[in-house]
Amino acid sequence: MMELIKASAGLCLELAVFFCAGSLLMYVLKIKAEASLALIFGYLLYFSVFEVLALPMVLAWVPLKILCIVWGILMALTVCLAVFLLRGQWRKQLGGLPDIRKLHGAMLFLVIAVILLQCMIVVIYEDTTVDAAYYVGTVTTSVHTGTLGRYSPYTGVLYKKFQSRYVFSTYPMHNAVWCKLLGIHPIVQAKVVMSVINVLIANLVIYQIGRRLFRGGRKQADLMVCFVCLMQLFSYTIYTPGTFFFTRSYEGKALLANVTFPVVLYCAVWFWQEQKSRSLWVILFLTSVSAVAFSGSSIILPAAVSAGILPVLFKRKQFSALVSYILCMLPTILYACAYFAVKGGWLTLWAS
Repeated sequence: MMELIKASAGLCLELAVFFCAGSLLMYVLKIKAEASLALIFGYLLYFSVFEVLALPMVLAWVPLKILCIVWGILMALTVCLAVFLLRGQWRKQLGGLPDIRKLHGAMLFLVIAVILLQCMIVVIYEDTTVDAAYYVGTVTTSVHTGTLGRYSPYTGVLYKKFQSRYVFSTYPMHNAVWCKLLGIHPIVQAKVVMSVINVLIANLVIYQIGRRLFRGGRKQADLMVCFVCLMQLFSYTIYTPGTFFFTRSYEGKALLANVTFPVVLYCAVWFWQEQKSRSLWVILFLTSVSAVAFSGSSIILPAAVSAGILPVLFKRKQFSALVSYILCMLPTILYACAYFAVKGGWLTLWAS
């Protein structure tokens, strides 16, 4: 029962932090307030800032408790600032809640049922692959040794050199921080709390893509969420996003497949509809940074960004956007350079 209480508290607190961070970002970018977008943008901003802050600490052998203190203070300041600046805006949003039922109609209940079904599947399903051992084991060794990814999740032995495939992706360290702050068991945090959050964010991204494609139509976007869920349920191979979505939702690669790449598609549609918007480049840049935090497979993100942005750029002849397009790929390009430098022996990352 206590573990359930901790998990519920962690789920609510993390969503609150994402919402506050996203609301502040939308406030700065002057994007129309919307709860679902605030959660998505806050999720991307959160992991982008966490990557920038945590990676140097990992490489510098900083103890886990130091990262917990720094990150805890930063999250508290974010929430306090959001409450101070946006409390009036939130009151107005709460006043508009009765209209949501009218705008979505019966589709609202169908979407809620679909998302609850997805959450139930990812919580109940048990994946015991090598990757599963890594994403839970790394959190466990970090929490119980008070370090940041310095011990092998398979053997418990202290690394002599950091693993280039994993060290640049700080997503497991995020789980370790929350385990330390709230006393949540690593398996519960990784496989339950974050799985549910990741399912929610992935569905919100699909919903927002639907809003873009159907020119704001909420019911059509709701239906798109249901159809995508159906497609993922019945497209089971080891290579499809649906497999990662339902069986490996707590892994970094699953976030690339079901959050990062859909956000790139969202930004591409956004670019097609609003070529002059500068906000989309900020979101795309944050997507690129957070992708590095999720998984080393983010090395392929420039291909996805190019596939989504370049056709629109040349079709609409928006060549002034080339600089922004290149900047948005820079984080993953820098990661690729560092990764190949380590693999080629030109750079060594000592862990002990």
